[in-house]
Amino acid sequence: MKIAVTDANIFIDLIKLQMLTLLFDIGLDIQTTREIIDQLREDQLSILNPFILAGILQVHHFSDTELLEVIQFTAPRALEIADKSVAWLSIKLRAVVLTGDGPLRKFCESQKLEVKGIIWLFDTLVEKKLIVHAQAAEKMRILTGFNSRLPKETCAERIRKWMGH
Repeated sequence: MKIAVTDANIFIDLIKLQMLTLLFDIGLDIQTTREIIDQLREDQLSILNPFILAGILQVHHFSDTELLEVIQFTAPRALEIADKSVAWLSIKLRAVVLTGDGPLRKFCESQKLEVKGIIWLFDTLVEKKLIVHAQAAEKMRILTGFNSRLPKETCAERIRKWMGH
């Protein structure tokens, strides 16, 4: 099974949309880092914890040596330690990166990593029939209401497409 290393913003968006469970149904081995987990609020972590405890979400705890490698990893200044941990682990595991963070996306693409975001995730959920078109359209509408970083026109196209079904 292909591994995907997930950034905090994917977890946060899916938790707000009450769609987190679906992330673990798409056929990828979902992993993240302790540094990403540390970015989550207590209420978000309480929703994510059952997946960690059940072994569905693997959280990488770096050794001192690995953490030093992450810290020394050459990356743009815009990337904080949590972002660098996602990029470093993805390179090490040859994993897909799941993120909505622009600077992290750009850097990972420059490192020849496969990068996917929340819109791809919605497309995958619809394609795998994990959500119906109307539900995808409604959740995308809600998502665009609180996540202003998404490409508005792309999201609007998806909503129109899914409403047409």
